[in-house]
Amino acid sequence: MAEDRSDHVPKLIITHRAGPSEQDRIDLDLPHARVGTVRCLFLGEKVIVYSIRVFPEFEGNGYGRLTIEMLKSRFAVVVADRVRFTARGFWEKLGFQECPDHNWEYVRPELVVDAIAPTHVQT
Repeated sequence: MAEDRSDHVPKLIITHRAGPSEQDRIDLDLPHARVGTVRCLFLGEKVIVYSIRVFPEFEGNGYGRLTIEMLKSRFAVVVADRVRFTARGFWEKLGFQECPDHNWEYVRPELVVDAIAPTHVQT
């Protein structure tokens, strides 16, 4: 019989910013505990992640990776703002590319293909 892992997948609780200068927040909740938080900014099809924090007692269980994978599936572009040198490997493993401004960015592959595909113009 397959193990029910639904209690191991964090539920994302989104708190939208109250004013234009504030950030959005995502709480990472399991049925029995909050495992972490994400400070971010939702901009239509783009989300900027300012910080992702998994609480120490829950580190090493893949909650950070799973959260970013969920964001990648829901947004066309995910930006990791000002990535620390020690966190570069995390973002690289998740398919992010370093930008000239030292942010890291993930763009859904189908959007990249659409952007570089030749356009045919009928005359």
